[in-house]
Amino acid sequence: MSNTALPLWQQECLIRRASIMSAEREIAEVTRVVESFVECWNRHDMNAFAELFSEDAEFVNVVGLWWKGRAEIKAAHAFTHRTIFKHSRLSIEEVFIRFPVPQIAITRCHWKLRGHVSPTGAPLPERSGILLNILRQKGNQWFIIDSQNTDIIEGVASRPQ
Repeated sequence: MSNTALPLWQQECLIRRASIMSAEREIAEVTRVVESFVECWNRHDMNAFAELFSEDAEFVNVVGLWWKGRAEIKAAHAFTHRTIFKHSRLSIEEVFIRFPVPQIAITRCHWKLRGHVSPTGAPLPERSGILLNILRQKGNQWFIIDSQNTDIIEGVASRPQ
């Protein structure tokens, strides 16, 4: 053993520290994608919004419409941002992240939406919900591969039977 080799306990500490720093970096990168979702929404920039998704991503909206592929996700959001969401403002309150396996992240966030209108242009009350995103790391970048959006309807435990 050379004189410059670190004792095993110090090597283990360095490995743990590098692992913690890597996890913190991944959390920050994934959080940034969720924040970018909101920023693109509020700028009504559906070109940038679409770039957050992988080419083969899927998205189910609050009423159960299921879009497959980045192009469909972009087209659907571009249409609604020219109409009912034209002046809307999205905000998120908290983001929960977990990494079930390397290079995959699951995020859930509570959101609020203001400034949206009905198809006839009538103002609608504030809405809230939960957005689930599944992200995959490709190279050094994280992309949304699946999204499910759910409205929270206060006082309702389940669908009427």
